[in-house]
Amino acid sequence: MHRIFIMHYFKPFLAALFLTSGMTQAPAASQFEQLRDRLLAGHPTMSIVDLNQCKQQAGKTTGAAKPIGGLLIRNFMITPAPNPKIAYANQHLTVMADGLPILELIQYRIMPDDRAIITAHRLSPENYKPLSDPRVFECPLGTGLHFEPETGVIPMIK
Repeated sequence: MHRIFIMHYFKPFLAALFLTSGMTQAPAASQFEQLRDRLLAGHPTMSIVDLNQCKQQAGKTTGAAKPIGGLLIRNFMITPAPNPKIAYANQHLTVMADGLPILELIQYRIMPDDRAIITAHRLSPENYKPLSDPRVFECPLGTGLHFEPETGVIPMIK
């Protein structure tokens, strides 16, 4: 009998506790914070860019069909406030449509407001002199630039 009385008495309290517990959760971490935490935890992370989702800010305008590409983030740098960012880069040799070999250096700067600034430099592989002005893109995180896998680690190829 006492159990029924106690349960009846505490039902409103338990219901209120249950309903408010969901409201006290911390806000979801930004993509910047998620990337920072993944990198600092040592999780392998792919960076995938779709330049069709980005705005070109500087440099020779790219064609209508912009490339989509990705890389495994191997080295990175996190700078603290007052101008926090996550930075990483990639360099590779490629060949232009006219057959000219070039060295391409691509710099990625991830900002706390969930956007990325991507700067692509094209250099001569012989003397490292610029072959053109850098191309600069601003990309929203999640669409223009995203990171895979979303959680966990990259699955091993069998």
